[in-house]
Amino acid sequence: MRILLCWTVLLCLLGLPARGETVGSIPRPRPGTWAVDTTGTLSTTAISGVNLYGSEVDHKGLGQLAVVVVRTTEGVNPRDFATGLFNQWGIGHAGRNDGALLFIALRDRKAEIVLGDGVSSRADTNRSDALMSGEIVPAFKRGDPQAAVLAGARGLSSLLEHSPLNGDVAGTTTAPQEAPPVQGSYDPGYTTARMETTRSYEDVSPWLYGSGAGGLVLGGLGLRRWLRRRPRICEGCQLPRQLLDEDSDDAHLDRGQRLEEKLGSVDYDAWWCESCQDVRVERYGAWLTSYSQCPGCGYKTKSESTSTIRSATYDHGGLVEVTVTCKHCSHRDRFTRSTPRLTRSSSSSSGGSRSSSSSSFGGGRSSGGGSSGSW
Repeated sequence: MRILLCWTVLLCLLGLPARGETVGSIPRPRPGTWAVDTTGTLSTTAISGVNLYGSEVDHKGLGQLAVVVVRTTEGVNPRDFATGLFNQWGIGHAGRNDGALLFIALRDRKAEIVLGDGVSSRADTNRSDALMSGEIVPAFKRGDPQAAVLAGARGLSSLLEHSPLNGDVAGTTTAPQEAPPVQGSYDPGYTTARMETTRSYEDVSPWLYGSGAGGLVLGGLGLRRWLRRRPRICEGCQLPRQLLDEDSDDAHLDRGQRLEEKLGSVDYDAWWCESCQDVRVERYGAWLTSYSQCPGCGYKTKSESTSTIRSATYDHGGLVEVTVTCKHCSHRDRFTRSTPRLTRSSSSSSGGSRSSSSSSFGGGRSSGGGSSGSW
């Protein structure tokens, strides 16, 4: 009878729903590590990958990232939970607020990216949205949490490295964030046969040429103009090419490229060689444009519109619905984006300063900016 009673109690306990984590119950990662998994879901390989990305970006002084996996928040809003955890740990460096957290609640089927206040610009948030909707959520939908976590850590590392806070450091040394052509598909970055498209200096940030002072900026503008208009020599016959005017160069652009010029997101120059009957098309991306590269067709014809679902207050962040459309192809997407809570000028940054004694974090803060996803 006693044995039967023990088995009955055990079965009842096993049948109870899993108890949700609290912000205070989640153990901080050990110094030099950047991942915490209270569910035992992540493989050693995935955890090692997260630690590698976290250590690399931290050693470069570009920011700090963390990945946390729990089973459930037991009814607590995952966004608020993740933001509270971010601030309690103090992810990022004090003063720079350059932290990024990927928080995952498996049973709730929720994922949150929380960005520190120093890396929550529009460019940072756009990268966060693309990472969440393009890599993390799809990986969870196909039942691959290891890939989701690794993609998230890799993406957050890249986000911090390319953040305006760091002067887009990687952007000065690596190729632009445009996917290479896939075999058998059309590459909009290049023209058809006998037409060579090259990326020019207009796609490079103007801060590469000046520190912001008026004289240096003007000098940088002049230098870029000279680089764009300098004579071109044909690679075949070694004779000078002729720069075609705006009306004439349209004949050498495809429909998507002409649309980019119409929208003002990209400008193209066509350099013609009369001897070889060959044209060289060069691409110049606009600095200030509301359009970005479409993941469907590759042209810089994607635009976004937002509508407020929940307004931000001093107590919690807001939520907006983002609708993405492309004016060239049929690509369309819709997702939600979290906005930071309102802050008062007298607010202190004491929330995460305690963390450096028991982990690698340095006291960063977040007002709740970032991205949300579900599957």
